[in-house]
Amino acid sequence: AQQEQRSRNLGLIQSSRAAARIVTPLVSGELFRRSCAAPKPWSGTLPYHLCAACMLAAASIPLLLRRSEREAEEAQLREGTAAAAG
Repeated sequence: AQQEQRSRNLGLIQSSRAAARIVTPLVSGELFRRSCAAPKPWSGTLPYHLCAACMLAAASIPLLLRRSEREAEEAQLREGTAAAAG
């Protein structure tokens, strides 16, 4: 069961990477084209700003996952302690 889930996860990762390689140049090219009309210091920088915003948003995901994992472990410990005492 664990091997099957690992295989499924690896397939999902590879598929999402392949989709990103197709979609990203299209989206970035359009964002660049649109942002070239911006005033001089910001001209052509929209794809980079969007990428930076996405990275900042994604940086919190591992922290949130770790927090929920820790809370689940603590809940299991409390249930185990309560079952042993009762």
